[in-house]
Formats: sequence, structure tokens, C-alpha cells
Amino acid sequence: MNKINIDDILDFATEKSARKAIFKEGRLDTGLLLYAPGQTTPDHKHSDIDEVFYVISGEGTITINNEEMLLKEKDIIFSPNGETHGFKNTSSNNWAVLQIKIDISKKD
Repeated sequence: MNKINIDDILDFATEKSARKAIFKEGRLDTGLLLYAPGQTTPDHKHSDIDEVFYVISGEGTITINNEEMLLKEKDIIFSPNGETHGFKNTSSNNWAVLQIKIDISKKD
């Protein structure tokens, strides 16, 4: 069993958004997406990964299949494989999002 305190890996970069790995085991891959104000991840999709995003702190927008929605602290959203998604920190504060990925192409 591994334990990580999120505060220990909150390291926002000024030049671009960052992903900090947390746990990776089998089909599961978790990480922390860190966005300083104005930072983005362009729209993209995964053909073999389902993802869940949980906002730990701050707020920003996620675009899913060209539909933009605000995500704020304690919001959670599911993005299944094949769905286009992207992120933008539209606030003046840092934005931290827990990312949980499941690789559906791998067998248990």
C-alpha cells in the first residue's frame, strides 16, 4: 500500500501545465493535473482509455465533444474512451484536478 499527500506534489509550473503521477498499477493510472491561470491542455481523445476527473481545488473549463462546461472544487466528471476533451484554467487561481485513467485495452 502506498500513501501520498496531495500537498506534497502540488508543484505548479509557470511555463505549462503539469501532470504529476500518483499511482500506476495494471490498467489503473492516477495523476494530478496542475494548471496555473491561463494554462490549457488542447482537445484530444483516447481510443482505449476511460477517464474520471475530480477537481481538488480551483476552477476551470473542460470541453467535451465541443461542449464547454465549468468545473469547480468537488466536481467530478467521466469521459469515456473516444470522447474528445480538453482543459483550460479560466480563473486567476491555480487549478488541481485528480485524473483517474483506466486502460480498457489491457486484460486483467
